[in-house]
Amino acid sequence: MYDLNYLSIQDKLSSRKNIVITTHKSPDGDALGSSLALFFALYKNHNVNIIVPNEFPNYLNWMPSSNKIKVYENETANCDLILDKADIIFCLDFNKLYRTYLMSEKLKLSDAYMIMIDHHEEPDQFCDQILSNPLISSTAELVYEFLLNLNFQINRNIATCLYTGIITDTGCLKYPNVTNKTHEIIAQLMSLKINHSIIHQKLFDNQNKSRFDLLKICLNNLQVFHDYNAAVIFLNESDLIKCNYKKGDTEGFVNIPLSIKNIYFSTFFVEFKDGIKISFRSQGDFDVNLFSKNYFNGGGHKNAAGGFIDDKNIQKVLVYFLDSLKDFSNN
Repeated sequence: MYDLNYLSIQDKLSSRKNIVITTHKSPDGDALGSSLALFFALYKNHNVNIIVPNEFPNYLNWMPSSNKIKVYENETANCDLILDKADIIFCLDFNKLYRTYLMSEKLKLSDAYMIMIDHHEEPDQFCDQILSNPLISSTAELVYEFLLNLNFQINRNIATCLYTGIITDTGCLKYPNVTNKTHEIIAQLMSLKINHSIIHQKLFDNQNKSRFDLLKICLNNLQVFHDYNAAVIFLNESDLIKCNYKKGDTEGFVNIPLSIKNIYFSTFFVEFKDGIKISFRSQGDFDVNLFSKNYFNGGGHKNAAGGFIDDKNIQKVLVYFLDSLKDFSNN
């Protein structure tokens, strides 16, 4: 757990600064919600830009001022100019520079004062100040505390963004790291008259047909390993092409096998052109963070993690996965 020197941050923010807010590759609701909330808190007194490594899912493009977000992959030269002029860079919802994809080298070389706000385990020491606590449900929850500590007023736009971040990263408040404090923050955000029902509708009831075509394939590909209380689903690159895949279509698929009786560990493999993206989820004591770190070049939280492999196809990865699971269970 790391905390901030709020007095020094307050001093740095006392005069107008060029500020960049950034987050990890393929930003989710927590990454985008946290970034936009901080943007709304800072933009009246500072020159603020949000730069994300690549496109974010369509189901998040309704969020207030999401149209102002710059995508590094699409406008690298312009983003590099903005980063060159940055006095302060906020790094939200990631703890390793490589998670910023094409931006990582640029951030590594930056002279800007860098502040991390994140809730993943074992943060790397690339920032000048770090607010990190893996016991907290979401980065949005930490951003809420950050804003209160700096005496920012939480308005409706900020509340909408933070609510989105918390709801999406906690599985609608069902994950084990949700605390009474989380519910208290949600209550405070709702007191600002956000329309929580509409937020849920935009997040969960506004899906592309391609999502359901891909889900059908995933369920047909389901493999259950009863000896390990584990299940796997997967998609080939050809499935994505055939179903006209759009970013965000597979959000939440990894959680579905956990609804099977006596399944406590779920894995989802997706084959892209550059490699296989992996999502892990678990219930109870199975540590997917450790499993991912040991075998799949990844990490995250005890019950939610990710990984990536660039030198195997799906069939080889399934064999490697089962061998890894056997090895992990025997140690």
